[in-house]
Amino acid sequence: MRIVSWNVENLAPWLDAEPAGLRAMHERLGSPDVLCLQEVRIRRHDEARVAAMQAALPGFGCHASLNHDPHNGRFRGGRAYGVATWLRDGLDATPLRFTWDTEGRVIVSGLPARGLAIVNVYAVNGTSRPYWDAERSGLHGNRHQFKQRFIERLGHELQALRTGGLELALIGDWNISRTRQDTTPRLRTEEPHGTARRRFNEEFIAGLDLTDAFRHLHPDAHAYTWFNPRSRHRLDAARVDFALLSRGLVPRLGGAGIDADPAVRRGSDHAPLWIELA
Repeated sequence: MRIVSWNVENLAPWLDAEPAGLRAMHERLGSPDVLCLQEVRIRRHDEARVAAMQAALPGFGCHASLNHDPHNGRFRGGRAYGVATWLRDGLDATPLRFTWDTEGRVIVSGLPARGLAIVNVYAVNGTSRPYWDAERSGLHGNRHQFKQRFIERLGHELQALRTGGLELALIGDWNISRTRQDTTPRLRTEEPHGTARRRFNEEFIAGLDLTDAFRHLHPDAHAYTWFNPRSRHRLDAARVDFALLSRGLVPRLGGAGIDADPAVRRGSDHAPLWIELA
């Protein structure tokens, strides 16, 4: 099973390019069995766009969680965030969405016959911008704090899936680099970035007993998935997109890589990543 993940940064141009759009992207990415895209920027109430997204890849079903947050997702006219996963027909996948995920940041595709759940994640990018908490009906901290709450809450949800007997393949844009090896020229260690990284590594990853697929197979590699488009004179990049596997999937990991070719990642400052599971 080949799984590819990419922060596409806007799916609309690929939909507008049909019939060659998403099918051409899928072929360029190695014709994976599962395609996970982040930051699709499709609004849930745009019925024509949603229908086009659902039909864009023949022979595949589409699971999506789209932004419908009236407070935090208003910029770009609400065309923000959003994740979508396409799964080849025959995988018999069932979608799972979380009611608290109003920004459209996670979609779970359960494959119970294979004992597997594929989790497509577009984690929060922490900023000092205030965050409106719908459950509290008011402002509650900023998006740095929301970033940590999102990861904590996702961890609790995924722990329940593990308890239910499913192995986890988490893949997507995590908006965080795990170690100094994953960034150039430097790792952001100032607060609150340092605390967010520590909690991600020590509480989320360790708590769920997850393995970083790319680092497991390429322990010494310096490879990146995000490239600063404003940096012209030196490389400014980070590995913030990765696949995290629960322990039972590690023996099935046949390969993992990053396709940083600018021709492949056109239209986005992120590079696609892929894993293969036996």
